[in-house]
Amino acid sequence: MRCPLCAFLLMVGTSVFAQQIQPPSNPPPYTTPPTFPEEQGRGMPPDTKAPPPQEFSTTRVAMEIQEKLKTEPALADADVNVKADDSSVVLSGTVNSDRQHELALRIAKSYAGKRRVVDKIQIREQT
Repeated sequence: MRCPLCAFLLMVGTSVFAQQIQPPSNPPPYTTPPTFPEEQGRGMPPDTKAPPPQEFSTTRVAMEIQEKLKTEPALADADVNVKADDSSVVLSGTVNSDRQHELALRIAKSYAGKRRVVDKIQIREQT
């Protein structure tokens, strides 16, 4: 009678112990977040193109270029005028060097948008 009782206790003890060391059924709290958020409605659908960038008015383009030319330290002694219309930006006046000339053109091109930049700037004679 002792042997069946010991076997029974051994079996019950083993099953209780086996249930205690099983890993928890809950996932760990340190899972990797998803790459893409599950929220819908954010961003643009893949078959939709972004709207074109807004073009500035001719007055604003001329003002922006003139302001940048006046506030650029390397162009402090330059005299450059700006006129703009729907299709072009015209630069006229004088600068002291090729470096100033290139800088003025670069500034105008950065604000001109789709307008072409017409260069009528003269470089002063160095004596």
